[in-house]
Amino acid sequence: MKKTIAAALTLFAFAALTTDVTLAQGVYSKPFDNRPSQSQGPRYNNDQAQDELKIDRIDAIVGLSRRQEKQLRKIENSYDQQLARTRMTPDGYRQFQLRKRQDILAVLTSAQRDRLFAVQQNNRSANRPTPYGRRG
Repeated sequence: MKKTIAAALTLFAFAALTTDVTLAQGVYSKPFDNRPSQSQGPRYNNDQAQDELKIDRIDAIVGLSRRQEKQLRKIENSYDQQLARTRMTPDGYRQFQLRKRQDILAVLTSAQRDRLFAVQQNNRSANRPTPYGRRG
């Protein structure tokens, strides 16, 4: 009788401990990752459309040559592939974007860069709200 009670208590304690451990494990809905899910697969997405719009905007502002356009598309594609392959922290992502911007600016001539910076500066000052609201 004692052996049966001891075995039952041991079995009960084992079941209680394993259930607690199982329930204590957290469930994460999505891991920290900047890559698209595998179900999406390689296809034309919004990111590619935005890249093309960005290149077209730069072209409208500074007047890119055909060679410069091809180089910019090549840079965009290579950075998109790097981004899809690697996981980054927010600081790493900021560094990544900075390198991409520097590579894009390296394609432009100095006159084109000056024109682009002037337009960007005008946009920043036009979008800046007044410090005291509409009337101040």
